[in-house]
Amino acid sequence: MADAPVPNVLAMLVCDQVIAEQGTGKKSLIGIFDNINAPAFPTQTRLAVYVKLADAEGAYKFRIRLVKLKDETVIADLNAEMTIADSMSPAELAINMIGIILPDAGKYEFQLWGNDTYLHRITLNAIQGGFPWLQQPHQSPPPRH
Repeated sequence: MADAPVPNVLAMLVCDQVIAEQGTGKKSLIGIFDNINAPAFPTQTRLAVYVKLADAEGAYKFRIRLVKLKDETVIADLNAEMTIADSMSPAELAINMIGIILPDAGKYEFQLWGNDTYLHRITLNAIQGGFPWLQQPHQSPPPRH
């Protein structure tokens, strides 16, 4: 694996879910975002990370870590192995995660490594509130005369 070139990250996105179409392998990214709104913390969430790579060829051990930036607490540490046959075409890595628990509001970071080389990062903001329809009592319209 030491002979595999260091890939370039063309895109790294966080979304609700990545769906791979059977047959073509085309990816659909559902609900791309960079903020998570929660009524309270800790909160459990479902999310996915999509990565598009260029100049990759050979065997790779990818690692994606989710870290709370305030104190560098590791929230999730995921591994994926992949062999990329052709460096002429971009490669894709998609990981769907269910049951991720964010302990506090604040800034989080997804960190990507390939064969123990740091490749890229993307940040995510966890915000308490953000649901005005949940925070305000429902008001009926004024009566008509």
